[in-house]
Amino acid sequence: MGDNRCEGSGTGPRAQRWRAALLLSLLAAATPAAAKRVALVIGNDSYQHVTALKNARSDAKAVAEVLKSTGFTVIVKQDLTLEAMKEALRNFKAQISGGDDVVFYYSGHGVQFAGTNYLIPIDILPQSEDQVADDAVPLQRVLDDLQDQKTKFALAIVDACRNNPFQSSGRAIGGRGLAPVSAATGQMVLYSAGAGQEALDNLGPKDSDPNGVFTRVLIKEMVKPGLPAEQVLKKVRDQVVTLAQGANHDQVPAVYDQSIGEFYFVPGNAGGSAASTAAPAAAPAAPSVHVESAAELEQSFWDRIKDSKDPADFEQYSKQFPNGPHSAEAGLMVRKLKSAPAAPTQVASVQQPGGNPSPAGQGVNARAAPAQSQFDGQWSGSYNYGNGSNNRAVQFAMVLKADGARVFGRILEPNTFGGNVKQLNANLQGSLQGGTVNFTKTYDGSGGYSQSVQYSGALSRDGSSISGTWELRSGNQVSRGNWEAHRAVRQ
Repeated sequence: MGDNRCEGSGTGPRAQRWRAALLLSLLAAATPAAAKRVALVIGNDSYQHVTALKNARSDAKAVAEVLKSTGFTVIVKQDLTLEAMKEALRNFKAQISGGDDVVFYYSGHGVQFAGTNYLIPIDILPQSEDQVADDAVPLQRVLDDLQDQKTKFALAIVDACRNNPFQSSGRAIGGRGLAPVSAATGQMVLYSAGAGQEALDNLGPKDSDPNGVFTRVLIKEMVKPGLPAEQVLKKVRDQVVTLAQGANHDQVPAVYDQSIGEFYFVPGNAGGSAASTAAPAAAPAAPSVHVESAAELEQSFWDRIKDSKDPADFEQYSKQFPNGPHSAEAGLMVRKLKSAPAAPTQVASVQQPGGNPSPAGQGVNARAAPAQSQFDGQWSGSYNYGNGSNNRAVQFAMVLKADGARVFGRILEPNTFGGNVKQLNANLQGSLQGGTVNFTKTYDGSGGYSQSVQYSGALSRDGSSISGTWELRSGNQVSRGNWEAHRAVRQ
């Protein structure tokens, strides 16, 4: 007799194909996704308000190339501001999945105080420890992100054990080197130097290696096959110690290890070929390293200034990118803005505590705006307050920066209002139009004082001094006085 089973009965060919497809789908769902190798590499050299570095970017690029060669997907970032660092870390975290092998590498300035380590963005304005804590990235945040993503293995390499970057600013912010750190389970942390030590950039005046002492050893050892990570880092430490001693310097890279199992940068037999190994194979693909190209840097600069009303911004573009794709447009904007008729300076009223708007200063005929480089930097000054015999001058230190017509910065001054706090910090926000500076100084709440004071002043033609008046409104009371500032350090 013929087979009288119908295909819809659950036993026919169609049902069998359906069950096979379902089984394959279930098996695929039950198979865990292959673990990835992911790395974020940051190199910060071009600091705007503290001492610039020479080889942080070259160190970062060298490490990135080695990680790429060992199968990592590598994200390279250079000269990051605070916002850019935060964005890079957010994107990095989003790319990590449970079970991944992850490396974070940072080369740049770092500082520690109260047992907390901070990675310093290039745009930080050093004023106080509280301000640095707000405007830098805690190393612990990076480690916490890696722990949150449940990585199989995570290695954080921090080459930030240099001189305290804030010493030259005359402010005692933070201590020498970095503080010890607690690694979470599955993590290793490697410092280029031990707690309180400084890492060598070179071995002497005749040392022409583009990489720091720690990095040049690290990239050589990472590519040796068949060595687990803990052995690689031990070899790095021993060689750096020997090299530093030859230069009469103490540098002992510090390792904090809570990893489980063994991780290999390059699997294989120690001292032999990478072909035979029982260790997990590296990711099959060798992803590309993305370093921002000159064209990307140029476009990023143009995007920031294209809507500016300050011809100095476009002049700066032409200076940095004389053959850039927007050079003709930049020249046109310079001529257009410089030929525009000068208008009296208009400054919006600022809402002061108590609800009364105060004028931002008297209109002053604008003259040709000084170049931004004549304005940016550290200033020292004073303002007077009080009447008659009670009139006194208060000295202050100020960091100012202009971004087009926008002015921002910070002021540090002694506390003259009473209380236990010796110094007060204030943020500055305002405008630079022609030769007139207008900004609001808002105390940050330290010492319980958070009022705002309006400043207006004229910038000297050589950009070396500012003088003008200040005004404070509180309820029905109005206080006024004079102020002046002189350039201390030009950026």
